[in-house]
Amino acid sequence: SKDELCDEFFAALDRNHYFGIVGLDDPEQLEKASCLFDNAFMEMERSSCHQLSLKNMAESLKSLGNKAMQSKKYSDAIDLYNAAIALYEKSAVYYCNRAAAYTQINKYTEAIQDCIRSIEIDPNYSKAYSRLGMAYYAQGNYRDAIELGFRKALQLDPNNETVKENIRVAEGKLSEEIHHAYQHHNQNPRPSQEFPNLSARGSRSQAAPPPFSSVPFNPNDLANMFMNIAGNATQQGSHSVERQEDTNNSGGASEPEIRIGGNISVNLDQMPENLTGAFQSMMEMLSGSGVVPPGQPQDHMNGRNRTAPN
Repeated sequence: SKDELCDEFFAALDRNHYFGIVGLDDPEQLEKASCLFDNAFMEMERSSCHQLSLKNMAESLKSLGNKAMQSKKYSDAIDLYNAAIALYEKSAVYYCNRAAAYTQINKYTEAIQDCIRSIEIDPNYSKAYSRLGMAYYAQGNYRDAIELGFRKALQLDPNNETVKENIRVAEGKLSEEIHHAYQHHNQNPRPSQEFPNLSARGSRSQAAPPPFSSVPFNPNDLANMFMNIAGNATQQGSHSVERQEDTNNSGGASEPEIRIGGNISVNLDQMPENLTGAFQSMMEMLSGSGVVPPGQPQDHMNGRNRTAPN
């Protein structure tokens, strides 16, 4: 019955600390929870749900959260997703949708945590990796956006053109960041501590030995090399086109590709320490993927380049 479901609803919220330290004695939270229950129950009736259960109520709360997202009421959406998660904690979609809401209000750390939780529940959920990439990108962490987010999303959804575009955009931003760092180093040659942000965001593990070791490192020449590569990629006709994330276009030509020709010999031992990993990361990416002028990753939510909730 409705009364029994209501009792289960409040008990589930209390178990998941929805009411905070005060618990069920908090009149403001009780009123808020009562409104959530009433709205979710009406949503269940509208959707002709015949079984009264906490799991079905969680689905109704998620649906209401999605509507709030479409109306750009992001805080309301988070409250609804919070309640849905309290009722059913095993849904990767609920965490992933809440991550999208957190991203909209610039709470990127919370968004990343929710994406990671979503992936723990369902390691094959491509949208969680895509939204993880978006959150890292918004932080300026382009390396993790590519390696931990977008590339894994593409592995699971190889025909997703938006994810491919996001990889190109993030690679372009990483290339641009390295180029600016080299320019700055060339103008103001100082110890490598000038580049802490690049080390944290653009570089990867230093464990692998440097692959190039025949000539001294020249920042200006290397910066020019990056610009030439980016220019060549632009001439190959890469475009930043808005597409829906869930497109399943499997046809069309292959993606533009950049191959670094000739023998590039750079002594990474003479490169500033915090730039070595970033250079290695860029060389790996540039050797097998297109680079386009930096833009914004596509995630199309409410006109703000975010993913529509499930």
